[in-house]
Amino acid sequence: MKLEELEKKLAELRKKLLDIDPDEAEIIKKRTSADMGDDYRENEGAKHVMEQHDIWYIRKVALKKEIAKLKLEIVRAKTSQDKV
Repeated sequence: MKLEELEKKLAELRKKLLDIDPDEAEIIKKRTSADMGDDYRENEGAKHVMEQHDIWYIRKVALKKEIAKLKLEIVRAKTSQDKV
């Protein structure tokens, strides 16, 4: 990929990460306070909230990993341009 394409993709991924954080975190926070009781293991609503939280966290970590890989590719592309 060209350097410009990598930087564009990086910007898109960062935007996705910023979009995913407040929206889903707020939903999970509201549901957590509404559904969590004394014993959440027997509460179906709380189980669903915890599953949503896990999925949200996995998506967030995957985006961060992809961003890190892109940053590494950009650094490699910039250093190879400097050598030429």
